[in-house]
Amino acid sequence: MDVGEKIKILRQQKGISQARLAKDLNVAQQTISHYETGRVEPSLEMLKTLADYFGVSLDYFFSERPGQSEVEFVDVEFKTVPLYSAPVSAGNGAFPDDIYVIGEVTAISKDVDFAVRVVGDSMQPVAPDGSVLFVKKQPHAFNGDMIVCTYDGWIYVKWYIKEDDKVMLLSENPVYLPIIVEPDDRFIIHGVVKEIMSKPPKKVLK
Repeated sequence: MDVGEKIKILRQQKGISQARLAKDLNVAQQTISHYETGRVEPSLEMLKTLADYFGVSLDYFFSERPGQSEVEFVDVEFKTVPLYSAPVSAGNGAFPDDIYVIGEVTAISKDVDFAVRVVGDSMQPVAPDGSVLFVKKQPHAFNGDMIVCTYDGWIYVKWYIKEDDKVMLLSENPVYLPIIVEPDDRFIIHGVVKEIMSKPPKKVLK
């Protein structure tokens, strides 16, 4: 049983909807849906919040039986991809030609082509400030994908939402208003986010 299934079971046992859980945690309902379907993996901080909310131990999400914490070591093949600088303004949006490689990072998924670092809090808590996004380079996206794109000369990381012929770029953080993409706007999809690497947590010492 994966983490998403466990979250769904806890929510159903509590008798609340995704909308109610999202409101209580101050996140978008879409975030809860992505967690439960496995599209997005919750960060460790979010798992701690969920554990406190449902009254379970953090170990519940990492083992088949609550109260146990097990680690299984497996052989994993990794792929190294270029990490690009991503300035707030990208000029004409020619990505990644107009920016430069600042290093290399290792991804677990082989289905990625490059990586960028998140700056700002518009996608918290799914992709917090400082996290690294591993991206599959492609010019299109499906409804609900997290994308790296250029809009009006600025690089963004947003949820891609399409309703009929209307395209919106949504932030995870509800403080930020949606961006409505008009037909004549300069809008380029550079790729779809496949993997998110956040900063490792640190123990708070008293």
